[in-house]
Amino acid sequence: MNVTQLPFNQLLGLQKCQNQDDGILELPADPKYLNHVDTVHATAIYGLAEASSGQFLSDNIKVSKHSIVPILRRAEIKYRKPGMGSLFSRGVYNAEDWDQFHATYADRKRALLSFPIEILDEENAIIALAQYEWFIAEKPKDDE
Repeated sequence: MNVTQLPFNQLLGLQKCQNQDDGILELPADPKYLNHVDTVHATAIYGLAEASSGQFLSDNIKVSKHSIVPILRRAEIKYRKPGMGSLFSRGVYNAEDWDQFHATYADRKRALLSFPIEILDEENAIIALAQYEWFIAEKPKDDE
């Protein structure tokens, strides 16, 4: 899945990262994202983080993406410093958490998965840290 193709993410102008080796998405520098103190608006930062969590999930999940329904269950974000210029996202992969998710999903065909997303500025300073919890379930079978 490419979350940049979703209509809301297109409205935000999100792009796949080109400049960051381990980056997920980019919110390019643009005056339309600025708030009343000329820094990137908190809502734009949150939009980048939320979309990045979906892309990170899609990029790292080991079950068929066509057979599941992922639903965002909980989100938390902490803004550490003002955002300026282009912003980038990076997912934090914890193998133990992902292994536990895959084991639970294999057994129950549904599971929770929680992971952090970092938002960085052009100097690679973390300006926000978000935590997203996803509920992933097997798609219902069509009744025939």
